[in-house]
Amino acid sequence: MSILTRILGLGTKPSADSNEERAQMVAPSRFAAYLGLGTKAGVSVSEEGSMALSAVYSCVRLIASSLAALDLHLHRVNGSQREIAQDHPIYQLINSTPSERMTAFDFWEHIISDALLHGKGFALIERGAATGRPVQMHLLTADKMQQHIHKGQVTYTHQDMPEHIFPEDLLIIRCFRGISPIRQHMEGIGLAMAAQEFASRYYGSGGNVGGVLSTDRSLTNEQYERLRQSWQQTHGGLGNAHEVAILEHGLKYEPTKVTMAESEYIKVRVHGAEEIARIFQVPGSMIGLESNISYNGAEHQDLQYVKHTLLPWCRRIEDEITAKLLREGERGQIIPRFDLNSLLRADTASRSEFYTSALHSGWLSINEVRAKEDLNPIGPSGDLHLVQVNQLPVTSIEGYASGLSNQPADD
Repeated sequence: MSILTRILGLGTKPSADSNEERAQMVAPSRFAAYLGLGTKAGVSVSEEGSMALSAVYSCVRLIASSLAALDLHLHRVNGSQREIAQDHPIYQLINSTPSERMTAFDFWEHIISDALLHGKGFALIERGAATGRPVQMHLLTADKMQQHIHKGQVTYTHQDMPEHIFPEDLLIIRCFRGISPIRQHMEGIGLAMAAQEFASRYYGSGGNVGGVLSTDRSLTNEQYERLRQSWQQTHGGLGNAHEVAILEHGLKYEPTKVTMAESEYIKVRVHGAEEIARIFQVPGSMIGLESNISYNGAEHQDLQYVKHTLLPWCRRIEDEITAKLLREGERGQIIPRFDLNSLLRADTASRSEFYTSALHSGWLSINEVRAKEDLNPIGPSGDLHLVQVNQLPVTSIEGYASGLSNQPADD
């Protein structure tokens, strides 16, 4: 049975013995991905569980979706000339249908989100038997993968198969140093999760942090337990908030003097969201942290986001495509490149001013400008590069004026 068949679950089920052996190998990381690791804040943090935080969800979704939405071109380089190689065998693979099961957008969004959460995203490369070229890429769940040193070489195993997979058969998208940012910053994320859990419990108890029931009488264990359950049933929970309590037999209730303001709950939650935005290098305004940002400030943050967040990811993915999907003789001649121009486009007035300058300076033609705006060319005349002639060196002004004065007058 092939590796691909085992991973996709298209063959027979493995034996109980092999299941047990593989479970011993990968279970710790897999369980930790869902059950989490303990933190000093008193909550468990896991890669998948951290997505319950709106800041983590927003950062992961924003980066993964931004990259998946970009056009990914293959440029064929011939001397100083470049053209988009749409006829290359892997062009459709990376732009349209990586596999029969998903579109290119879903594929890149998923593998990048795996890298953001787990440190690495994996896809198994299926190659044609005759050509050896990649024909499909199949996503592998990151928390089912385990790295090994096998006979002196780095290999990977998948939870649903015993065979070792060599790196050249995997498309591996890595986060910074290949380490999960959730694991690396689990204390800070744990604090944010603890603040969220505190808020849920606070409002779930009707805004009552807690209190003390006291009496001068001595209570037996049975009386104590019955009183506690009766009070919780009558006055606990959101549905019983602000109900009037009737106390008998000398009971007194003293609420705990802690308010949401005194616990600095809002500051803790805002700080947690800011910390998560810093971890993923996402501007705060893009995940709803800054509501009063100016237009110029937002434009500057967009530029910073593209340069310092998306561009490094683009380079990692482009290098991995070059190393794993292109033949050795094609490297340097076929170059994968994400098109970031769509994210850097300014407003209509700014683009118009930019194009006017480019046309007057002659380094863009009319057809090239129309192509950038997704418009059809106007014909061969639109390929001409034009320059203005109304600027002359000072030393040439006298000769130019003399030429004009010698022109015959119009009848």
